[in-house]
Amino acid sequence: MKRMMIVFLPVIVFVFAGCATMEDLKSTISTKVTSITSNVDPALVAKVTQDKKGEFPKAEFAVKVAEERSKLASLKSELATKQKKLADYEEDISDIELKDFNLNYDIIKQDAVDAAGLMKKEDSIKTTTNLKVKKIDLQKDKLKAEGNISTTKQQMEDLAAEIKAQEEKINSLTVEKAKPEEKAPAPPAEKTK
Repeated sequence: MKRMMIVFLPVIVFVFAGCATMEDLKSTISTKVTSITSNVDPALVAKVTQDKKGEFPKAEFAVKVAEERSKLASLKSELATKQKKLADYEEDISDIELKDFNLNYDIIKQDAVDAAGLMKKEDSIKTTTNLKVKKIDLQKDKLKAEGNISTTKQQMEDLAAEIKAQEEKINSLTVEKAKPEEKAPAPPAEKTK
């Protein structure tokens, strides 16, 4: 019985120490994420009175514009990925068409070999059938690639519209900020005699 306790005691200690270590790790990670996104405690910031905030609006606005620009960059990156996919699908279509033309040529050559009687009739039929089956498989592959092209083009159009809307959003934010602030009219200057 004592042996069992001696064996299980270190295991139990290890498990509990491991759990504590995981909790420490989780809190460290969440603290680091918070410190990356904000270096100031939001609870303390909320207590700052309006007259002490000073440059808050400008800084908040700058952050908002930067976030919107980041979204725009992400959308443009996604669009570039779609453009690459589209180019790959178009290359696939080109390869399929090349194989298709080669198969047509092979079928014509096989028909000529058959017409010349240079092969047993049953072997010629099998060869021609196999070539035509390959041609059907290529047509199926081409249909899939064409469907992928259509889908990708639609996704690109949708992304282009999102990009345009995002650019307009950023533009309206920057135009809004560029407007001069309205100031109270200055009191009339006193006339001196």
